[in-house]
Amino acid sequence: MNRHAIATLCCTFLLSACTAVQVQPLASAPEQLCIKNNPKVQVSDFVSVMQSGFQRYGFNTQVVDNPSLSDCPYVVTYTARRTWDIVPYVSLAEIHIFNEQRREVANAHYHLRGKGGFSLMKWQGTQAKISPVMDQLLSKSSVLVTPIQPAQPTPTSSTGLSKEQQVEALRQEKLSYEQYQARYKAIMNAP
Repeated sequence: MNRHAIATLCCTFLLSACTAVQVQPLASAPEQLCIKNNPKVQVSDFVSVMQSGFQRYGFNTQVVDNPSLSDCPYVVTYTARRTWDIVPYVSLAEIHIFNEQRREVANAHYHLRGKGGFSLMKWQGTQAKISPVMDQLLSKSSVLVTPIQPAQPTPTSSTGLSKEQQVEALRQEKLSYEQYQARYKAIMNAP
């Protein structure tokens, strides 16, 4: 082979090992999002990196196994795959956000073409790879703040219940996240 053919072959191989990122950004969502747990994902820090990304843009998240519509109007699903080359590394990730009608409203796809090839970037950690994807996904989004309904009167210590007992009773009620937080603060701030 001549030098020109070898150079062309090397350039083609290196270019085929680029990172591909496709994002349909989130326009808006409620402050509270549920992340549906995916036990098949073997990337141990993937969820925490996602949660940090959501938190940077004002979203609170909780990981749940079976999100119900009443508790989780917006649901985030994800998958991440590892590839091995001396050590395991993230080679593919997908994040999907669904609204209360369970229609997809945003998504992000991260993929190492050719599983990273000879690129040393393929060994970067999850944070270095997924944080920029989260930024693209959320940078133009706005948090929909739902008005907090006035807290219902909470039992005070005059009822004879301790704060711990009041909080335990509060846990048994079917309240929205905002209602629970308002009632919890009222209990904790009561004399």
